[in-house]
Amino acid sequence: MHRSRLLILAGVLVAGLGLFLPQVRLPTIGPVDGFDGAAWPVMLPLGALAVLALLGDRPEGLRRPVGVAAALLACAALGFAAAKVIDAASAAGVAQGGAVRSGPWVVLTGTILTVVGTVLSFSRRIG
Repeated sequence: MHRSRLLILAGVLVAGLGLFLPQVRLPTIGPVDGFDGAAWPVMLPLGALAVLALLGDRPEGLRRPVGVAAALLACAALGFAAAKVIDAASAAGVAQGGAVRSGPWVVLTGTILTVVGTVLSFSRRIG
């Protein structure tokens, strides 16, 4: 398995685990995880990316279109993860005593790993 695929799968795993961590702590509600904080949709493009990474090599004519689709999925996930970091910061800023926790940062880090893995997949040398 190419290292870029391992990096993509590791990023998806890290982002998925980050959903279970507290995203924000609000004084009236308490800690809010990634599922209650609506960060879970980031796993939709990341899940599709994981499937592409697990499928393996594609015929020569499909490599570039699949690579471009993977890059678009990774960028969409990155944009969503960054929006959730901003969302958590704004939610914590509105409530006095609110604080951003580690969850959105872990999700963002995992998503960045998938973007790096996707970019590295374009540099794969054949034969």
